[in-house]
Amino acid sequence: MRPRRATPLLALVLAGALSGCGFLTSLADPGTRSADEVPVEGTPPPIAPVPLPPDPVPVAGAVLADRSAGTAHSGRVEVLRTPVGVGVPPLPGSFAADCALPDDGSVRFLAVEVTFTDTSTAGMAGLAADVTLTAADGGAPRAGTAVFVGSRAPGTRWCQDGTTSPVADAFGVGSGVGSVTTVDVWVVARDAAPTADLVVRVSGLRNEAGSNATGPWDGVTVTGGRCADDPTALCVPLG
Repeated sequence: MRPRRATPLLALVLAGALSGCGFLTSLADPGTRSADEVPVEGTPPPIAPVPLPPDPVPVAGAVLADRSAGTAHSGRVEVLRTPVGVGVPPLPGSFAADCALPDDGSVRFLAVEVTFTDTSTAGMAGLAADVTLTAADGGAPRAGTAVFVGSRAPGTRWCQDGTTSPVADAFGVGSGVGSVTTVDVWVVARDAAPTADLVVRVSGLRNEAGSNATGPWDGVTVTGGRCADDPTALCVPLG
């Protein structure tokens, strides 16, 4: 029966020989760790992922219809609101200097994105509108708050009429059948003033596209964000 007992003992010896010095060292000192288990001095901690900024929030919209000289025009307006940011908004030209805005962290801003989609099947349509910044109750906004319609013109000058905090602006965009055009409306608040009690009002929607301008859209069906005092205007709360 002794040859049978030699087999487990031989397997144990072979296992010890194959495991190398690390196995023997572990037996000699259970507190010793292998090289890949020992932390290296100066190794930086793992970098936590940077959270992405929140997505813009849909806040208003309208479906547009118009008929001029027998031609049917149609379009769609969608309005998104971005989160509040710190600093001067990324407008071209000498915006901060023109409007006397310090870049010291005391300025707050956000964008309201107005997107016009020309859904006409014949004839080019366009969108023009007035933009007004108001308080939530429709009155004058808080002092130090302003609204600006963005421009892609590199030489744009801002606040040249002496008003560094305008509360009204306007835009007009031509389009083409099936095209999509977005206008950025920037709201700026000085001295870290809150924006939650403000509203951007987009009103007077007109079908204007160069020589094809036909005046106010015949039909404006607001699908979200309708102003209480005007069923054809969009009111965008900023809080």
